[in-house]
Amino acid sequence: MLFEVRCAGCGVLGWCPCSACIEALVDPEPALVPGARSVALLFSHSDVGREFIHALKYRGERAIAGWLGESLALAHLAALRSIAPIDTAAAGLAPIDTAAAGLAPIDTAAAGLAPIDTVTWAPTTAAHRRARGFDQAETLARATAKALRARPMRLLRRIGGTAQSGASREERLAGPRFDCRRVAAGRRILLVDDVVTTGATLRAATAVLTDAGAAAVHVAACARRGRDRNSAAA
Repeated sequence: MLFEVRCAGCGVLGWCPCSACIEALVDPEPALVPGARSVALLFSHSDVGREFIHALKYRGERAIAGWLGESLALAHLAALRSIAPIDTAAAGLAPIDTAAAGLAPIDTAAAGLAPIDTVTWAPTTAAHRRARGFDQAETLARATAKALRARPMRLLRRIGGTAQSGASREERLAGPRFDCRRVAAGRRILLVDDVVTTGATLRAATAVLTDAGAAAVHVAACARRGRDRNSAAA
């Protein structure tokens, strides 16, 4: 083997992530994002779930990003299913291998809502992007867009350099500020992020996209950090 592939959760050689770590993921607490048509979450930001996020975000292990992107696409479709059944073929979406993703298949009996046409992300600060060499939310959004056969597009710009990481709860609730490109108008958008704590980042981003004329905004995030946990916010 030219390149080793190791599980981002436990480090075992062979597959990323391994089936044991997928099974160990903990269901997330629900999150409300005002203005979003649907909110999809994958797992709790604890134990294995935290390792998945840290592997991507802090150690630059992008092998996990493809699995997370497919999983976010599946979770988004499942969230839509709770509103109306979705036929992925009729909607023009790529078939996703649910077995490989380690998730249960989705019943796509009939077409319901119009599919999203654009996937965007809540950008991190410029300082974090320089330090890590990439924006983890952008990496996730592009992987999700690939799974959905949708267009990834940078629609949001973060105003100011204050990060949510390490901020107090009061500061996190105030949230970051964004502005939005005009091309958001009329688009059906899936907004992607890595971690939700208070939801302030996604609330602010959703509000800006809506004000810019988006036809619909849906939200998908990998991990939900519990409200009473003391870890740093995303």
